[in-house]
Amino acid sequence: MRKRLLAPREDISWYPAIDAEICNGCEACAEFCRPGVFAPGAPELDAAVVKRPKMQVAHPMNCLVLCTRCEPVCPSGAITLPDPRDFERFVEYVE
Repeated sequence: MRKRLLAPREDISWYPAIDAEICNGCEACAEFCRPGVFAPGAPELDAAVVKRPKMQVAHPMNCLVLCTRCEPVCPSGAITLPDPRDFERFVEYVE
């Protein structure tokens, strides 16, 4: 079953959030997300060590409304999504 949006995508604030304190920069979200929502941020400099960059939500409007596939692939649990019940009104299911 397919979803059809009942409002312009720009008016629907459905997209993931990443907790930078928890993100380990593994890029699992970017590898898994076909629409290309995620991208690495700038590398972190800690004294003389360059750390792996944390991921960021680079293209939030690419996120498919009510998609939750990225959340369970994050090994550190850094990705959260809005409550889907708040967004059902924006979607119509069609055959």
